[in-house]
Amino acid sequence: MSVHATATRRLLLAFALAGLAGCATPPPSAGAPSPEQGNELRVLVFRGGTAARLGHNHVLRAADLRVDWPAVGPVLSFRLDALDIDPPTLRAVLGQAFSSAVDDAARAGTRANLLKALDAVAHPEVVVRTLHQQGEGSRRAVEAEITLHGVTKRQWFVVDVEGKRARGEVVVRQSDFGIQPFTVLGGLLAVQDALVVQFVLVEP
Repeated sequence: MSVHATATRRLLLAFALAGLAGCATPPPSAGAPSPEQGNELRVLVFRGGTAARLGHNHVLRAADLRVDWPAVGPVLSFRLDALDIDPPTLRAVLGQAFSSAVDDAARAGTRANLLKALDAVAHPEVVVRTLHQQGEGSRRAVEAEITLHGVTKRQWFVVDVEGKRARGEVVVRQSDFGIQPFTVLGGLLAVQDALVVQFVLVEP
């Protein structure tokens, strides 16, 4: 395999993980997934509504993350009903905004509300399929086809590549995929439209 082809494959890997819509990748922040952990994707969900202070921010982890490696670049997929909801070890590293206690009953309620809002019975999987990439060096622009909630969109990401590892952080808006963010009591408690997706991919 040529040096160019190898670099292309590594960078395309980075994109797949984002899983959803993109924006420029900022420098790695505290609590971001560690490359040594292998492939990982987490989603930060932020409380909203007029009584937001009564709710919690949430972190979701793709527990069954699957990555295939065709020549064009990685294909990423995971099931919504397999998301790990508010694992204590992740909440502990995410700082003050995630420091509130979330017990088993609260996690179960979050799971039920999440799966209902995402219509996970009808659309159980998220799939990200790499299309192509541009750029050189550690920072690349990657385009992928993302399928979520039965909607497929082509979107660009910016990812950082170091050796066989790629990592980044992107913003995803639920409304871009036809999802109505969860809300109850006339908007008293709600989930904000914008989510933050943090990811690491490691090429085998």
